[in-house]
Amino acid sequence: MVCCGWDAGLNTTVTVDGETRRRLKRLAAVLDETQGDIVRKALALYESRLKAQGAERRVPKRVAEELEKASTAIRKRDAKWAMVSDLVEQATTQIEEFSPAMWGREI
Repeated sequence: MVCCGWDAGLNTTVTVDGETRRRLKRLAAVLDETQGDIVRKALALYESRLKAQGAERRVPKRVAEELEKASTAIRKRDAKWAMVSDLVEQATTQIEEFSPAMWGREI
């Protein structure tokens, strides 16, 4: 069981399998944070990804097509922009996950 104190002084438990528990403990130790903090951050990241996916699905097809045309035109005119855009799109880590970790440093 994982103990997560979201409210001051109020603890509750969540049942997880043994492997998940070990991963959570190891990550909390490496990051020097509580297991509750890790769970909160993981849930926030998961929710933000779901919201982003929902936003993409609601974009009308015509708008998506026009955005694609604009992107293609800009990439043809600006080789440096095209290179940077390609690197960001091919990254294994999403820029939203990466940038907070690099706060105060140049990307």
